[in-house]
Amino acid sequence: MISEATIKAQLSNVLDRTDFKGIGVREQGKVRDSYKQKGRRVLVTTDRISAFDCVLGTIPFKGQVLNQLAAYWFEKTKDIVPNHVIEIPDPNVMIVHECEQLGLEFVVRGYITGVTKTSAWYNYERGVRDFCGNKFPEGLKKDQKLSAPILTPTTKHEKHDRNVSRSEAVAEGLIDAKTFDEAAAICFKLYQRGVDLAGKRGLIFVDTKYELGKRDGKLVISDEINTPDSSRYWFADTYQDLFKAGKDQRKLDKEYVREWLAAQGFLGDGTPPELTESVRIEAAKRYIEAYELITGLEFKVNAEPINDRIRKALKAR
Repeated sequence: MISEATIKAQLSNVLDRTDFKGIGVREQGKVRDSYKQKGRRVLVTTDRISAFDCVLGTIPFKGQVLNQLAAYWFEKTKDIVPNHVIEIPDPNVMIVHECEQLGLEFVVRGYITGVTKTSAWYNYERGVRDFCGNKFPEGLKKDQKLSAPILTPTTKHEKHDRNVSRSEAVAEGLIDAKTFDEAAAICFKLYQRGVDLAGKRGLIFVDTKYELGKRDGKLVISDEINTPDSSRYWFADTYQDLFKAGKDQRKLDKEYVREWLAAQGFLGDGTPPELTESVRIEAAKRYIEAYELITGLEFKVNAEPINDRIRKALKAR
């Protein structure tokens, strides 16, 4: 495990934004900067962190963790569905095939939890019992395992993500029924693979978000997969005791940052509070721990200035 001192020393060596020349047309997302080329993209995973649909700042090593974990999971799931990866020339970079992205994000949940306005527990606590077409019984408790995983899609091209059911998504023209059903079947298989492999590492794979696209008419998994940004992981050994006591689970994801923001009174409206140094360090520790626990591999630190390292790997200007 990387020391707190090592993380603190890298608080200023973070990848906030990129502006590389000669490698394609730049587009900026919340976390990734992409450079569009003919038939493919260069995805650069920055250290930016977002929550409640807001970019909040940077976390040391976060981009490296996300990119390398996505690469790990793409490899572990390629027998279920093809992915968009071509090559990984740098710890923060993935070169991928260009895909026609579907108009939904597919969220698979095995437990009822969460603090965001689109989360299952947030809605359940406020009386919602029909959640994206899934019927919830009375009497559920926070962090309870569901009888079976459920799919709760959200929109992806609006200012704030919005929960939708299958029927609503089809009626609104966001997706056709055949593609939705094919994508849903893939997502449940991907989630179960995550559950199985995380379980072997002493972790509970709680829920996750998948983005799919089409390449040559076939569905492929794209963007990221099973990372701490798109997924929740809990420690299995303490789950039951904490659940019975009504206490928060031990987490390995960015829920720590969401909960810190919520404690400051921020749930997505207005100006977010500035992340403190201690929050950034703690978040970095959790991201790195997630990488090592999930993959069983040691996280490698490179203190070289990140922009310079990536520029050399891509031979960019």
